[in-house]
Amino acid sequence: MEVRKSLVVNSTPLETRIALLENGQLCELFLERTMNKSQVGDVYKGRVAKLLPGMQSAFVNIGGVKDGFLYLDDPVVQRLGSDLSAEEEGEEASTEELPPPPPPLPPLKEGEETLVQVVKDPIGSKGPRLSRHLSFPGRFLVFMPGIEHIGISRKITDPAERERLRELIRSHVQPGEGFIVRTAAIGEKDEDLVGDVIFLRQLWQGIQAKADTVPAPGLVWQDLRLLQKVMRDIFREEVSTFWVDDDAAHREVVSFVENLHPEWSNRVKRFTSDLPIFEAFGIESEIDSARQPKVFLKHGGSIVLNQTEALVSVDVNTGKFVGKKDLEETVFLTNLEAIPEIVRQLRLRNLGGIVVIDFIDMVDPLHREEVLARFHEELKRDRNHARAGGISEFGLVELTRKRTGPSLERQLTQPCPICSGAGRTQSPETSLLKAYRELVRLGERLRGADVRLTLHPELSAAIHHEAREGLMQLARLMGARVSWIERADTPRHAVVMDLQIPGQGSATA
Repeated sequence: MEVRKSLVVNSTPLETRIALLENGQLCELFLERTMNKSQVGDVYKGRVAKLLPGMQSAFVNIGGVKDGFLYLDDPVVQRLGSDLSAEEEGEEASTEELPPPPPPLPPLKEGEETLVQVVKDPIGSKGPRLSRHLSFPGRFLVFMPGIEHIGISRKITDPAERERLRELIRSHVQPGEGFIVRTAAIGEKDEDLVGDVIFLRQLWQGIQAKADTVPAPGLVWQDLRLLQKVMRDIFREEVSTFWVDDDAAHREVVSFVENLHPEWSNRVKRFTSDLPIFEAFGIESEIDSARQPKVFLKHGGSIVLNQTEALVSVDVNTGKFVGKKDLEETVFLTNLEAIPEIVRQLRLRNLGGIVVIDFIDMVDPLHREEVLARFHEELKRDRNHARAGGISEFGLVELTRKRTGPSLERQLTQPCPICSGAGRTQSPETSLLKAYRELVRLGERLRGADVRLTLHPELSAAIHHEAREGLMQLARLMGARVSWIERADTPRHAVVMDLQIPGQGSATA
């Protein structure tokens, strides 16, 4: 079945959210908040704070609250930028053409300065993950200075096209340079691909020059922000529409398309309805559902997902589905129905690491083979690199899925302060942004209204000053009189909004 893809952008001064829809269904969600921007891809001049010889690693101060963690001898050339799609990552894992090992990097000493790139954002108590193997994704290529290798995405299957691309890049590469050709390069003009080579080379030269002047610890180069990354990496031929609800973001997308693919200009749509864009597309309710462990299937079955520190478990249940023929058929059909939903939920929730799926036990070996084949086929939809094994005698399937940052749950929630981390509750940022979106939804109704924002003192203290001022400023711009009240008897994770609207009385949100 043909997959229709759409991108939907919800942009505000405090947050950018971008949804990838496939056949109208939410499959991936990308978040960027002004108070907690991702550092992945950013290049720093760091200072070695502590060496750990027993772990062949070091802690490096890059100027943040927590030192970054650096493996001194990175064994794999996999630092291709976490925003790079799995199809290019998979190229490096192919036995067809493994790249040569990178040249050994000089040993480090405590107090020494070194150039590093963030490959994973801080998670929980851990600082950012760093690498000395730098890489820079472009529109069609990934540039890897210091690694002499030319790789081609495995998604480029035509032998003639692979050879064309390889020979073109090889004819323009210089000593000490490496490139991975991305899937987006298929059918592109030679001059555009060579232009990407030149652009990335000049980018690296600029970074090297700036690194000589920046004191350690300090930021040398900042990667693209979320909207630019999505335009570069996801807005491709198969994306039929790109909806945007903000004038500035819309102009940015239109400019990007007109420069690179003017024939796609009619795909960019400005959303103008009074209804918030994520509500209009049914995305907001999907996000709320993605925070729940249980997902119901169309015919009565269900899957239950649980994220732990060690792994992610997925349990498949028949639930209310009783089938029509016999137990074996009922089990088989439930497992088949669960497969696309399991893969969608892994993508939507951004669950990575080790994943164990407990399919319902099947007696018929042909059924087991069919379920496994369907599962492998469905995994091809995932841009993230994922590898699955066979079905064990206990009906379990194990897979590994590349981590690309915190899961959706970790982004939207925090450990519960009451139960000492046994559960999770809404984070302060999520609570504030919900109130922000509610003000946007009310729109003109706020003119002349009195808005009272009541919240627990602990929640108030945890909210960043910039975010608080952004919320207050929005209310004032809409013509409301706003007050900020702290009360200990207010729920710890919610901003309670009381409105006094002229001619309509009071309301609580």
